[in-house]
Amino acid sequence: MHPERPGRKSPPSIRNEGRHDFSATLSHDEFARLDFSMTSNFYVSQNLYPGIISAWTKRQKNIFEKKIGRAPKRRQEIRPFMKTDPIWQIWSSLKRNNQEMSYQTRGEVIARQIDIISKKSNKNKKPYSKISLNPNLTIPKYITTVDIHCMPGGYNSDDGKGFYSGFNYDTASLFLATGGELGKWNDGAGWSNVAFIKQKLPDFKPKKILDLGCSVGHSTLPLKQAWPDAKVFAIDACAPLLRYAYIRSNELKVKINFSQQNASSTEFPSNTFDLIVSTMFMHEIPQKPLLQIGKEIFRLLKPGGIMLHNEQPQYHQQPIAEQFFREWDTFYNNEPMRCAFRDMDLKSWITKSGFNIEQFSTSMAPGARKTKRGIKTSKNGFWFMIYSKK
Repeated sequence: MHPERPGRKSPPSIRNEGRHDFSATLSHDEFARLDFSMTSNFYVSQNLYPGIISAWTKRQKNIFEKKIGRAPKRRQEIRPFMKTDPIWQIWSSLKRNNQEMSYQTRGEVIARQIDIISKKSNKNKKPYSKISLNPNLTIPKYITTVDIHCMPGGYNSDDGKGFYSGFNYDTASLFLATGGELGKWNDGAGWSNVAFIKQKLPDFKPKKILDLGCSVGHSTLPLKQAWPDAKVFAIDACAPLLRYAYIRSNELKVKINFSQQNASSTEFPSNTFDLIVSTMFMHEIPQKPLLQIGKEIFRLLKPGGIMLHNEQPQYHQQPIAEQFFREWDTFYNNEPMRCAFRDMDLKSWITKSGFNIEQFSTSMAPGARKTKRGIKTSKNGFWFMIYSKK
């Protein structure tokens, strides 16, 4: 999903993003400003990113080896050398500026309309989905103390009131960050999950599905659309995301059961679900609660049930220099748990969670999208799938 992926074409306009009745209304100038952010993001990713690779391979690597007397063994050794390189400094500064510029533009859009949308959401309308919020739920500190991705207010905006973070996340957020690679409705990762499962288990027909850390439901809705007879449940700890997810699913006419719960300790009975999934969720969880979540997943799955996490590749699968470039988000984009996840021993996590290591596998899976003829996958795999069976 990274815009740095080689071979990306010219960036799409924000106007191509899917819009429903509760989507933010953008003026001509706001579209233009967000399109500029998109173009700037692509320039930094496609034009400057190759430059920092060259800065390392053709300049800083030689300096490192001359001074240290060997090649680097750990990505942390590269940082002091690359931080002084002007190309890396320019790339890093512009990348961070693009993030802040996006939030500034979208923040103005949302501030202008959130009261209107809030009143609009109170109008009587036949709902497709259900929602259950828990005002007494203790929100984990790793959520409340971090404005994740530098997003103002983080996921639990306004101390859990309203739906600012949800509105924000569905307003050119993923579309801009991924260069439109997730498709019109930003559901490409969700369809990749579906395509992966259908390819691996063509006869699998889950009756009950749980999506962990559902956010606004971008990756949740494909689960119901792929298996319409299944009951799909989606949880998140943050009410502002869920309120918007509920509105969005109703607008798109997809029935989901949303509830505010901590994935470490849910209210569901044991042996409830045939399939439990998450998308870009695990790398935002500290190691201790992540182990609790693993054990909870094992408890919730029926015997023979499937667990699937769509994530980012482990660092040990990448060259050391690539590891350094990819840890940028931890230092400059408020993702403090990212490196710990990508360094973790997944096999150890699997066994401590209760799963049989023989049922565990990881693989890269292609992007996917829904078409009139079915699910269409891309040629190249770029999603990291963590799979296990109970």
